[in-house]
Amino acid sequence: MSIFGWFSKKKNEESLTNISQGVKDFIDGKKNTLTSEDIDPKGIALFNNYLKAIELKKEEKFSEAESLLLMSTKPPSIYKGHYRELFKLWRQFNRDDLKAKKYQEVMDRVINMYHLDDEMIDEMLRYWSIQQKRKLPTDYFDKSRNLLISDAKKLKKSAESLQNEEYFFLADKLIDRLGKK
Repeated sequence: MSIFGWFSKKKNEESLTNISQGVKDFIDGKKNTLTSEDIDPKGIALFNNYLKAIELKKEEKFSEAESLLLMSTKPPSIYKGHYRELFKLWRQFNRDDLKAKKYQEVMDRVINMYHLDDEMIDEMLRYWSIQQKRKLPTDYFDKSRNLLISDAKKLKKSAESLQNEEYFFLADKLIDRLGKK
């Protein structure tokens, strides 16, 4: 499947009904150029949200920035930078919440980071396997992960404080895995 096919229909079904009007106009000869908005209107909307979120972060409107960045993760995408900025925000929230002894919030947030990071890597593997026409090894993008060992340590501290064995062991597993980067 081509990159165009991925944008028009994420799974293996390609459909001309999902082509944007700008692309249709280009194909019909009504337009001489294609813009990124013509090819990937959803992607450009996510990118604009990303830029707006960065501005909101600068203005210290963190919860608004968080909402915009979360939209980039549903459905999972290959846009690593969106996840990176969201995780940076959450790390600040985690620092503040640990100081305030809000361990449950920290634990929930790190677990969410863990799941989102895995979803992003799975989507990257799926997308780039199609582009390269081969199955990529599951560790192919391990160095592209946004989850840090410090996140796992915060999870461990929170799980230990709340006496949550399941997440305590998960944190140990993550510390081992992320320490091997």
